[in-house]
Amino acid sequence: MEGTVTVTQTTSTTTTTAIPQLTPGTISTSPAGKGLAAATLFSFALGTAPSGGVPPYTIAWDFGDGAVGAGTTAAHIYASPGTFTAKATVTDSKAVSAQTSASVAVGDVTGRWHVTYTGIAHGSQDILLVQNQTDVTATINDPVDKLGSGAGSVSNPRTLSVSVAFAGALPAPYALTFIGKVDESLATWIGTVTGFAGCPCGFTATR
Repeated sequence: MEGTVTVTQTTSTTTTTAIPQLTPGTISTSPAGKGLAAATLFSFALGTAPSGGVPPYTIAWDFGDGAVGAGTTAAHIYASPGTFTAKATVTDSKAVSAQTSASVAVGDVTGRWHVTYTGIAHGSQDILLVQNQTDVTATINDPVDKLGSGAGSVSNPRTLSVSVAFAGALPAPYALTFIGKVDESLATWIGTVTGFAGCPCGFTATR
């Protein structure tokens, strides 16, 4: 007796999903330009978000001077002048890592600044500044007012304040106080000065 045999065949299909390569994004820093040692608080963030890999991501920061941080954003003050490389290491949930970096420039206000005044007839003076961390000492050797000396400070982000006393000036001792902002190249200081008759007045100092 003849019969019929039925054969059923099952086909198994395997789907492979490719995981995109982990891309860490780019670092954005603020403020722009140079910072002041011991004073400027730099903020760091990934200007473009990480992509690829397997989220979620963790981010570790290396600021280039031995200090470290963690998180999607970070902030840091550099204690000394120099050029530093800040790095962000992005790691995904599978422990795959990728790194991105940015250069940060830091300086100080030490040096001779040539000060010119606006709105008064005094003209100009040279002021010698020496920065030590956030403290600043100042000396003015003026041919009319003789020697003036004083002190001040720098603060975030690039604010410089200095007072200079002229103890031996004629007809009477007086003091000048300069308060202003240093630009992102650390070459120009603009603000107001008090101590002259009719002031506060504007001043611009360059080096």
